[in-house]
Amino acid sequence: MATMTTLEERELLALEEMKEFARRAKELIAGITVETLVDEGGINPYMVAALGLDLDTAIEMFIHKRVERSLGTSFGQKTMEKFLAVLLGGTRGKDLDGCTGRGQKPWYCWWDIIIQRPYTEGNKTFDGVVLAVKSSYTNVNKDIVEKFVDHAKEAIEHNYRPFLVFTYGKHIWSVVTSTLPQYGMNPEDYVIVGRQIYEKFLGVGREYYDELIEKIIETTKAEHLALSEAIELKVQELKRELHEMYGEDISRLLKDLS
Repeated sequence: MATMTTLEERELLALEEMKEFARRAKELIAGITVETLVDEGGINPYMVAALGLDLDTAIEMFIHKRVERSLGTSFGQKTMEKFLAVLLGGTRGKDLDGCTGRGQKPWYCWWDIIIQRPYTEGNKTFDGVVLAVKSSYTNVNKDIVEKFVDHAKEAIEHNYRPFLVFTYGKHIWSVVTSTLPQYGMNPEDYVIVGRQIYEKFLGVGREYYDELIEKIIETTKAEHLALSEAIELKVQELKRELHEMYGEDISRLLKDLS
């Protein structure tokens, strides 16, 4: 459980997670190779052929797609969870006792963040709060929502208040609003979207999210130029290597992708 007691102190720790992520991003970009593109099917040959893209444009598309996909996965599964856990004064479920290794695990291990302090809602006081954190509502399907329902019921049995949290966005996605009521759950009672996270658990105003974004930009700005340069250098490196292999004939590259 987090030991920092003030929001300002927790902010400083949380922002370090963002800074570390920006540093790791350069390492990921450096690891992209021609083999990544050709052997792992980094480019959709059908789409490139249909759009009539030239080799350089296809390479640039691949690099940016690869960076966004890889960084997005890493960010959501590691950085954002840690960032929120520290900022909200909680702990990641996977970091708690009994949540590593094989075999039967305690009920709380499934949850991304556990806030172990009393939480009062109306006349009911829970021992704490558990959060299932999703980076965006666009990557949630009915199966995921139903899994949340099962674990939410279990959490309530242990006197913990469950929430499904989307770290950004403005509205609850339709698959969530249509699925939760089937199990007697009002989406408004169980789903938190975007800046509502901070309003609900930190007791701050809507403007806190805006201030937080500015602080993240300021904290990581030393890495921004280096990251842009790393992407551009990698684009040029792959262009040279692929031109040596395929010349200007993109059809040869596309045929090599399968």
